[in-house]
Amino acid sequence: MPALSAFASAETRETGTPVSVLSVQAVAKRFGERLIFSDVSFRLAHGDRVGLVGPNGVGKTTLLRIVAGFEPADAGNVALARGTRIGFLEQELLADAPGDVEQHARGAAAHLRELEAEMRALEPRLGAGDAELLERYADVQHRFEHAGGYDFEATLGRVLGGLGLDGLLSHELRTLSGGERTRLGLARLLLDDPDLLLLDEPTNHLDVAALEWLERFLIEQDATLLVTSHDRWFLDRVTSRTLSFERGSIVEYRGGYSSYARQRADRDAATAKAAAKQTEEIARTEEFIRRYGAGQRSKEARGRAKKLARIERIEAPEQVARHGWRLEAAHLAGDTVVETTPLTIGYGAPLVRTGSLRIGRDGRVAVVGPNGAGKTTLVRTLVGDLAPLDGYIQSAPTARVAFLAQAQSELTGNETVLDAMRNASLMNEQEARDHLARFLFRGDDVFKSVGVLSGGERSRLALARLAARHANLLVLDEPTNHLDLLAREQLEVVLAEFDGALLFVSHDRYFIDKLATEIWPIEAGVLKKFEGNWTGLQRLRASGAELPLPMVETGGAAGDTAQGFSREPRVLRPGRTAANTTKRAGQGAASERSPKPGQDPRRRASRRTASAARRVEGARALEARIQAMELQLRQLEAKVQEIAQRGNYMETRRVSEEYASLEKSLRDLYDEWSKESEKSE
Repeated sequence: MPALSAFASAETRETGTPVSVLSVQAVAKRFGERLIFSDVSFRLAHGDRVGLVGPNGVGKTTLLRIVAGFEPADAGNVALARGTRIGFLEQELLADAPGDVEQHARGAAAHLRELEAEMRALEPRLGAGDAELLERYADVQHRFEHAGGYDFEATLGRVLGGLGLDGLLSHELRTLSGGERTRLGLARLLLDDPDLLLLDEPTNHLDVAALEWLERFLIEQDATLLVTSHDRWFLDRVTSRTLSFERGSIVEYRGGYSSYARQRADRDAATAKAAAKQTEEIARTEEFIRRYGAGQRSKEARGRAKKLARIERIEAPEQVARHGWRLEAAHLAGDTVVETTPLTIGYGAPLVRTGSLRIGRDGRVAVVGPNGAGKTTLVRTLVGDLAPLDGYIQSAPTARVAFLAQAQSELTGNETVLDAMRNASLMNEQEARDHLARFLFRGDDVFKSVGVLSGGERSRLALARLAARHANLLVLDEPTNHLDLLAREQLEVVLAEFDGALLFVSHDRYFIDKLATEIWPIEAGVLKKFEGNWTGLQRLRASGAELPLPMVETGGAAGDTAQGFSREPRVLRPGRTAANTTKRAGQGAASERSPKPGQDPRRRASRRTASAARRVEGARALEARIQAMELQLRQLEAKVQEIAQRGNYMETRRVSEEYASLEKSLRDLYDEWSKESEKSE
């Protein structure tokens, strides 16, 4: 790591004044001709936890890399307290590192071994009573103890377990996913116990349980921290100061993200008011100068002109690009969009079991749970993209769904942004361009290949396509991924104004708290339900209460129907069953019985012949009806496949239900046909 300038702080622990760890003075950075930021100045004292916020591309990661010594500043100075050890978590790391997970994590003990060796070297010399030596030994011992030297094994298990890595100990680093590498890099960083933590988006790839564990760990460890994050709940919990990138420099605010947002809104409102007032005064002064510059009041006009030239202009608050879009809900007949019996979902084997579920016309449902718990599988099942293993799903006849998948896998390749928009809608070119402009795709941006879009741009395009569908149920899988703080807030406003129902999967607790009126946590393979937002759920958990377990029994054998819910339809064909064969055998035995006394056998035979003829005619009529109904079923089956290819999941579900109803009628005809056939034999 490049050496940074160091300073010996005049502040000491003995005086009770926080020890300065980092000083950044007037730092600037350029990329070519472009000035990224300038005149950036701030200080961090021991124990400070500071958030660094701003839109994507303003230089947050670059500033962290300058502080860490990985990049030079073009101007200014970065100074660290003497002996300060920096730990830097980058967004991409460990791509080519050797070894397995446990070996890499245990590498943190190398620092502990160095401290322990230094302690052992100092111990024989302590008897001399050298005050400086004793102070040095006490400092090394404190660092050894603070880094978990006496209980490293326990700390190792705690960190790996907290970040969900305890099941990956023997996995080679080269086989890990990007998210697993990020979590391992974070684990190693925490075990290294640096004096200053620089964290660049540490909450990426963490589920809610890991996020909550990380928050507790950082608070308990009293870490000195500078962190960039789009997780506003994390920033509120962990940070006590906020540095905001504004107009190419840094402005400091007290408190975490929510406090910063309030202060900035108040500051911007006051600045805007002052700027508007000054603009009016300047306009009046300029008008006076123009009117009287050459007349009797020219001396006064010249005086006002000199005064005007000395005025320091108040700049209006920085205007950022904002989305100009909204979502319109299609009409829904009734109060329920989707309703289910208890479900079992998964791919072959059960992954999640639920009780009866309902999404109302104005429902706001958040699905939460650990990574791999089955959240995406659940929403795919509810929209009809995946059949349940057990249970039934019913949608309203006028339900229209728009599904935003997490990976947005359809947005790849060489297709342009404009083509991707037109292929997802019935818009002509001008309509598509106007629509895309509301999502900040303007000018030549619409001709970009979707394959080269950034994560945030891809999310914006996916949302643009979503808005064109006029759904009354939005199903969103991690919709805030790759969105910066401003984009997340704008999305929250749009979704809050949406008149339809909302079902979403998210790890963004701030987003959940703003929008959800009902939360479905998946715990140990079972979906539970809570009415309220994230704050209410946390309050319930803090009280020690547990969410009740749902009734998950589906209560029906395959092929049964219950309360109007239907399974994937099955076509039955006429044929003999064991029960029918037994029944016919019994009837044959009865026909061989002796005639009753006084009956004419010839009259009985004549009646049987006539009755048999009528039964044959009846059976033939039933067969004709069966053939006609089977043709209808085949036509409906083709229609289901055609609609499914277009991605209209709710229409697929509705036609499938019509298919199921027709199939039930056909099954009744089969039963009637069987009875007629038995009678004619």
